[in-house]
Amino acid sequence: MANIQEEWLEKAILERHIKSIDYNKFTDPIVIGEGGFGKVFKCEWKDCELTVALKCLKVDTTSIDEKIIKDFIDELKLLRSVSSHQNIITFYGVTKDSNGNYNMILEYANEGTLREYLKTGFTKLQWTDKLHIAKEIAHGLLFLHENNIIHRDLHSKNILIHQRQPKITDFGLSKQIDEITSNPNAHGMPAYVEPQCLVNDKYKRNMKSDVYSLGVILWEISSGRPPFPSFESVLSLAVYISKGNREEPIEGTPLQYIKLYKQCWDNILLIDQKQV
Repeated sequence: MANIQEEWLEKAILERHIKSIDYNKFTDPIVIGEGGFGKVFKCEWKDCELTVALKCLKVDTTSIDEKIIKDFIDELKLLRSVSSHQNIITFYGVTKDSNGNYNMILEYANEGTLREYLKTGFTKLQWTDKLHIAKEIAHGLLFLHENNIIHRDLHSKNILIHQRQPKITDFGLSKQIDEITSNPNAHGMPAYVEPQCLVNDKYKRNMKSDVYSLGVILWEISSGRPPFPSFESVLSLAVYISKGNREEPIEGTPLQYIKLYKQCWDNILLIDQKQV
């Protein structure tokens, strides 16, 4: 880990903004994923008898502005203070592994991603179940926005299901880190991206960008499948969406539900408590 990131993390730990847990408290590591930061492990936390996810924070920061690193650490502090929300993955703190790299200690979701959950269990879901999932995700996003956190990369693989409860993960500046470190998946989900982002590289994602993504997720919950599955090329799909094309409503979907996700797509809606 580069010095700048380590310095900011250790400063936050010393000031007790972020908890640091001994790495030897975690056992039975299994690789369950990989992102712009590095590998993600499923582990057992002995002291707490919890299954957790350890997400490596190993980043080559030579090409990253120091302000981005500082902002990311600030966001970790904020996450630590607000991650008690039932629709946000819990952030327990950090741990330094045997290679000297810091890892985020995160709540482990036992039912995988929303994408996987819909794929395997959609036929069993009633509309009451679908509305519950949609409402809980909206509650989580509202909570982030009320705390001035923009997700920037909301899609069905960044929503996890734990004991049937949806939980938002991988938000905020982690998206910027992914892009800067040239993570091949950083631009790999155009179906969920606000069209302005697809046509303007300099467009800064904001809360309305998140709401657009939420609209796509609401449609996905109604259909049980990812949007635009027939497109093999990321570029061709991005062009198609930027021309104003959207998925069609699924037969049997409540009209008010359709109206809601279309308002998300049309950028005329910001989430508020009355709507969720």
